[in-house]
Amino acid sequence: MKKRRQHHVWQRYLKPWSHDGKIYCLRGGMIFATNTANVAVERDFYKLQKLTAADVRLLQNLIIEPAHPLAKRHHEHLLMQFTLPARFVKQNRALFGNTEQIDDLLDEYQTNALEDYHFNIENSFLPILDEILKGDLSFYSGDDRCIRFFHFICTQHMRTKGVKERSVERVMDRNGQDLSRIWNIAVHMFAFNIGLTLFAERKKRTLVLLQNRLDVPFITGDQPIVNLHGDGLRSPDELCFYYPVSPNLALMLTEVDQEPAFSTDNLTSANVEALNARMRKASHSQLFGLTKETLNV
Repeated sequence: MKKRRQHHVWQRYLKPWSHDGKIYCLRGGMIFATNTANVAVERDFYKLQKLTAADVRLLQNLIIEPAHPLAKRHHEHLLMQFTLPARFVKQNRALFGNTEQIDDLLDEYQTNALEDYHFNIENSFLPILDEILKGDLSFYSGDDRCIRFFHFICTQHMRTKGVKERSVERVMDRNGQDLSRIWNIAVHMFAFNIGLTLFAERKKRTLVLLQNRLDVPFITGDQPIVNLHGDGLRSPDELCFYYPVSPNLALMLTEVDQEPAFSTDNLTSANVEALNARMRKASHSQLFGLTKETLNV
């Protein structure tokens, strides 16, 4: 069965902003209540595309070959995993009696493969998210759980519609290269590279949990993880992730050897409003809040 309604923001993540099954969404200047199944979703968003030989060479030259040896092995395995079924069908088409049935099965695989891959990443992160919501950051000191944490947040940061559109457009404008067909595979390679770097630097980066006890709650959006050192227009040299996980809790991962800009004890309403403003700026087309009032500009 094809899983065609594909979310680029995890529905389970959005649950703390919902009440009685409804979440408030700001889109196109309108605020409305809906359920999490109807936001940050697009038909066949992660569907694998038919890659040309030039597409594969672009992946090899742009991402795989320059990578760290550990990352290179990961990328090569990922490329083989997601392209092998299509290559097998192409090379053995003459052996298949019912080509229409084979094409249907291949199309189902192309539709579901990355959706299932994201599900596995989310499922692995779920126990860590539950710990975060309880105020427990002990996972950050353990290798396996810390790896799962970085894998999830880097994938979530890169998988959104906003990052996809900006990245494809930027590379086309600057280099004349079209990433649109390879993006859904490339995003996992980019996320792995970023996560590998963050894991190597984890003892130099501070992870803090901000508890918002103020009257101004955190909002989130369809770009829920924001680099506070980036402006969305160019690749930043520094990285400080801000990630609200509920209306009153947020994670902040600092740059190397830097102190957090905020803490629970010194967080002010102005700070929360500034963080919400960054979320508004980073969003592609949708913002989410627990109440209608929190989304009014």
